[in-house]
Amino acid sequence: MQNFDSFIHVFSFFVKSHYNPLYVDSIDKSIRENTIKDDTKKMIENVKEFHKMRHQMCGQIFDYLKNDELLNILVSARGLEQFDIVPNNSLCFISGVKLTAHSGILLYINSVEVKCICVHKRYKQILYNFWYLVHFTEEIIGDTTNWLNKKEYKNNSSVIEKILHHQDQLFIKQGYVKLKNINEYIQSEMSRLPINHAD
Repeated sequence: MQNFDSFIHVFSFFVKSHYNPLYVDSIDKSIRENTIKDDTKKMIENVKEFHKMRHQMCGQIFDYLKNDELLNILVSARGLEQFDIVPNNSLCFISGVKLTAHSGILLYINSVEVKCICVHKRYKQILYNFWYLVHFTEEIIGDTTNWLNKKEYKNNSSVIEKILHHQDQLFIKQGYVKLKNINEYIQSEMSRLPINHAD
């Protein structure tokens, strides 16, 4: 797991890339012209390490759940809604166990086509963690854009510093804590999650 200072680089990169369409081009230009600053080189390394870490954590979830179909659906999804009730006697997509109305969650997945998938509630945390890892950039940009809309700031490059420094780096800290908790979950609690057994 990266330290907080490295994560600041990562978070800043994603925010700057989203709100400033010329940001990545300016980095590419500095690399081509050999004018890249040491801090930018460090940021690039931190982003590469972050992607590697995300990939490893997602791989651990793939290995543990052994349900490539559901996880691949989540990877390609554009949106997800969750409901805390399922049709009575529906089957858990992961374990095949029959569910009562309140023992499962219904995932309404917006993908190439809309899919409704029922899973036992015990899988809620692991699937949330997987979703957050895979869709990290969309999640943080969604949070910051919602905040900007409430503040009535315009979505442009002038808002980047407001986002990064809002309430003593609140958005960065929230993202870091979520990732740290996900990492801890994968390293400890996930192994205690039963995959195939009846209630």
